[in-house]
Amino acid sequence: MSNLRIGLFSDAYYPIISGVTISIDTLSKELIKLGHEVIIITNGHELATFSENVVRFEGTRLPMKGMREFRIGKVTRRKVDEIGKLNLDIIHCHTEFSMGRLGRKAAKKFDIPVVHTYHTMYEDYIHFISKVFRSPLRLLSKMYSKSFADSADEVVFPTAKVKNAFDGYGYEKASHVIPTGIYLERFRRINYKQEYFEELRNRLGIKEDDFVLLFLGRMSREKSVESLIIEFKKITKTKDNVKLLLVGGGPDLNHFKDLAYDLGVSDKLICTGMVPVQDVGLYYQISDLFVNFSITETQGLTYIEALASGVPLLVKYDDNLEGVIKPGENGFAFCDDLDFVPLFNKIYNNESLFKQITENSGNACINKFSAENYALNILKIYISLLKDKE
Repeated sequence: MSNLRIGLFSDAYYPIISGVTISIDTLSKELIKLGHEVIIITNGHELATFSENVVRFEGTRLPMKGMREFRIGKVTRRKVDEIGKLNLDIIHCHTEFSMGRLGRKAAKKFDIPVVHTYHTMYEDYIHFISKVFRSPLRLLSKMYSKSFADSADEVVFPTAKVKNAFDGYGYEKASHVIPTGIYLERFRRINYKQEYFEELRNRLGIKEDDFVLLFLGRMSREKSVESLIIEFKKITKTKDNVKLLLVGGGPDLNHFKDLAYDLGVSDKLICTGMVPVQDVGLYYQISDLFVNFSITETQGLTYIEALASGVPLLVKYDDNLEGVIKPGENGFAFCDDLDFVPLFNKIYNNESLFKQITENSGNACINKFSAENYALNILKIYISLLKDKE
């Protein structure tokens, strides 16, 4: 089949930093490497810079606290007609909202096959919308998500966890489980100079004998960072050289800092705020253990990044960890928050065990998580849809 013109539709794209943004950027770059044309269709943003293959429509700021970096836009006939002029072969939606709806309308009008990737479990984010009526809003989010999936020609879920959730919603159409790919080589220690690590540790006040726990992600309450800090407090009672490194920005970062102060551990907490994407790998490399209490991840790319960096995991168990964590080999998972500290002590107090899971972690990222495989698997879906249309 000849080279395709592919439209990737998303409400989240640079300068917004999110898992969805990175997934779209990765897919776009890999499809272009394979010889296809890719156009990213997204909302305008006052901080956006020009990019040749990005089409932006006017967007307005979301009014909800904690979501104000995101933009949405109206779906109009003019915009649909503008999409028609792009002569797309495939429309691939990565959102259920404004840009996703625009993609759907354009697909219907111009008879273009639609693929949809479901990135976000919206029922876990209801607290951003309202503090009341949460149960009916969760039900509404499930119904809307299922309806959107039903309207696509093919649906992609990043993990079995998300597919199982949709099965629970009553979704019955065929689907694909395709993990979002990452550039594994960007996280390998061999690609960094030792002086980079030393400079960063010095800048952050991390001593040579400090044992660093890393959480990297959005600083928001649904990520259960509060639970992490509470359990971290228990560790500091007996171990003075353990530091907690929080990398990322978000609406609740100041709340977490205040909590650490109230618990008396602010001197052992290091918060970086947002860091440049190209520097993320460095923060893994100066860490000893990746920790996470969140069970709201659809996939959890940071788990894969940590393992690719040679950093073992100590994380709360969730279905999205199937095939990622191998307990006792590349880390440990806990179901009860109270098991976190005993498992940490098991790792910290056993030097040979810590060395073993660290060495094994770098071998855990098999090729199914590579950016290239991600694009190839998505491309198979595009080609199949176009052949069916012939």
